[in-house]
Amino acid sequence: MLEACFCDFSLISDSDCEKLREKIAFHFSDKDGLKRKDSVCAKALLCQVLYEKFNFNTFIFDCEEGGKPYLVSSEICFNLSHSGNVALCSVSDDAVGCDVEKIRPYNPRVAKRFFTAEEFCVLEKSHNPDLIFTKLWTMKESVLKCLGTGLSGGLSEYDFSPFVNENCFMAHNLCFNVFEIPEYVICVCSKVNEKMTCPVKIEISVHE
Repeated sequence: MLEACFCDFSLISDSDCEKLREKIAFHFSDKDGLKRKDSVCAKALLCQVLYEKFNFNTFIFDCEEGGKPYLVSSEICFNLSHSGNVALCSVSDDAVGCDVEKIRPYNPRVAKRFFTAEEFCVLEKSHNPDLIFTKLWTMKESVLKCLGTGLSGGLSEYDFSPFVNENCFMAHNLCFNVFEIPEYVICVCSKVNEKMTCPVKIEISVHE
């Protein structure tokens, strides 16, 4: 099982964000992660997915020593991401990592530091380096999040140069699904080898 959903929270007002925070707070042992609007909306999105798709009514999230959140007393794995005005959540029955990034200008200095020589070569030859740069970044972020290593796992340790034009592929013994939505790129990395349909856009329900 492998699913992903996203939402645009640009129209969520500060007062509605506070209502969302109050609505979901009891699910989270770590309240520090409920301070920023983007984080609140991402977690509210996850809670809504668990309510509506999995019929979860009572559930608690906790964090591992490294800070990775998990669902207490459940085998369901999940991951969250946000960028710009978009929040993304992925849910699976095995390890999963996801990343959404607003398409950003290609930055050669960043690419030389964090990307492989092969990836840098692909970028330099690309007719759309902004898109390829963002795709590569989401692939790298998602694999590190799937493995639970965070950025300390080393972005340059993984080469995705052969896959910049692929939507679904296997690399580094993991499955990657890559999608383009207006102004953004989404990547979901999982130990589950499954081709996904495009993540569904849903509206966050502020009220019960």
